[in-house]
Amino acid sequence: MSLSELVRSSGWKSFMAKLYGIGASVVIIGALFKIQHYPLAGIFLGIGLCTEAIIFFFSAFEPLHEEPDWSLVYPELAGISEDDELGITGAPRSLRGSSAGGSEALAKFDELLVNADITPDVFERLGKGLKKLNNTTESLNAMGDATAATGKFVESVEKASDTLSTTTDDYAKKSEELGSSLEKLEHSYHSTAKIINETGSSYRDMTEALTQIEGSSKSYQVQLETVNKNLSALNAVYELQLKGANDQVKNTGEMMKGVQKMLNDLKDSADEATKYRAEISKLNENLSSLNSVYGNMLSAMNIK
Repeated sequence: MSLSELVRSSGWKSFMAKLYGIGASVVIIGALFKIQHYPLAGIFLGIGLCTEAIIFFFSAFEPLHEEPDWSLVYPELAGISEDDELGITGAPRSLRGSSAGGSEALAKFDELLVNADITPDVFERLGKGLKKLNNTTESLNAMGDATAATGKFVESVEKASDTLSTTTDDYAKKSEELGSSLEKLEHSYHSTAKIINETGSSYRDMTEALTQIEGSSKSYQVQLETVNKNLSALNAVYELQLKGANDQVKNTGEMMKGVQKMLNDLKDSADEATKYRAEISKLNENLSSLNSVYGNMLSAMNIK
């Protein structure tokens, strides 16, 4: 089937009727979304315009409107003269008229044409003029549709331009607000970095203090071990002295002096332990205060 036969078929005419109806509804919906500024209006408008372009593309293949062949009813319109008709039919006009139906109106019309001296050339020119008039009317109709569509498109473009202008102003305002917010955020970041640096310094100081405390604790442990060893040695010596009391009576006084001295040393050690415990208590208080300050700083950072 050729293209000319396809576009003249009833299936093609049915398809074009549905295409016009469905396509027009899609175009109207796209225009509605754009005019009302609904979400995805740009996408729907694009779909509508593409649909309209498809409709115009398919309408280009529609055949031109054909005028009916009036010469089948009135042979004079085809430029056949009376002599030619008599030569062809072999009968006068009246007989031909009776064979076509015997209509008196047709005979009077033929007589009127003869009296008015209207030749077949006149009818031929009249037919050509009617065809040109019909083509001109179709062109004017198509031009009217194109003008209406162009007007709607221009209106849509103007509304889109107004919307774009409004959007541009809103974007400029939002950009200024965003710039101000970024400046505030940058200032906040600098303040937070400064606080973090100060907190890091405090934490390093606290670490050094804990290291010193750990060293002092080790030293205190060593002293306690030494005292324990001395006490063990003292117990051993005391036992030996008890066993050899008779032999060591003279040395008892000197040993007692040594023991007294050792007791004094133990007393001093106990005083130092008391002082150390007091210092440990103060250190714990300082650590508690430092933890409180550090917690407040973290709270302040979270609030910002």
